[in-house]
Amino acid sequence: MTGRTNKGNVGLYFGSFNPIHLGHLVIANHMVSRGGLDQVWIVVTPTSPFKLSDEMIPEEHRLQMVKLAIADNPFIFSSDIEFWLERPSYTADTLKHLRDKFPEVNFSVILGEDNYENLHRWKNYKSIHENHRLLVYPRRLTKMSGLLLEKTPNKDNPLRFDSTKAVIFTEAPMIAISSTYIREAILEKQDVQYLLPDTVISYIGNNHLYEIE
Repeated sequence: MTGRTNKGNVGLYFGSFNPIHLGHLVIANHMVSRGGLDQVWIVVTPTSPFKLSDEMIPEEHRLQMVKLAIADNPFIFSSDIEFWLERPSYTADTLKHLRDKFPEVNFSVILGEDNYENLHRWKNYKSIHENHRLLVYPRRLTKMSGLLLEKTPNKDNPLRFDSTKAVIFTEAPMIAISSTYIREAILEKQDVQYLLPDTVISYIGNNHLYEIE
């Protein structure tokens, strides 16, 4: 764990970051500057229950790219906490571990609108919802700003009603790029300048990442 606080408000941004790109960084920076957070921890997931392990390069590379990408931001930190927990990694288990380890920290969960819509399918989703504020950023071109939980009914998502914890929809900027697009572009030897930090581009090239399937 490389966070730098034992109290306060911390946003946890989970993902494989395969690789981390400017869209991820825009979200993290928006949350720490406008989301009422003291810090954001980018939690690199070694193995996602929803992704095949062979889709991802080794976690050490992904973590190092995160470190390079956020090196100049004093409020955003990388976290390898899930590297040391039982696998596959489940967000609810990681959150319980962090609550026990940092009892004076108020952890919020940063997640995309698509993940929020499917949160009720996650392991122990009620525990996530009951113990943490959810900071939801848009993943589609929908109007989300200012919406309250009660004003966004969805019969398929039990979190859309009877809420006991805040769900905050943010106006974080949308950048329509994805890690999949970037991996494919690198494989096809296309230019990825302006999609990734220069330090990450150099790291990928120096380590010959994503060059073969």
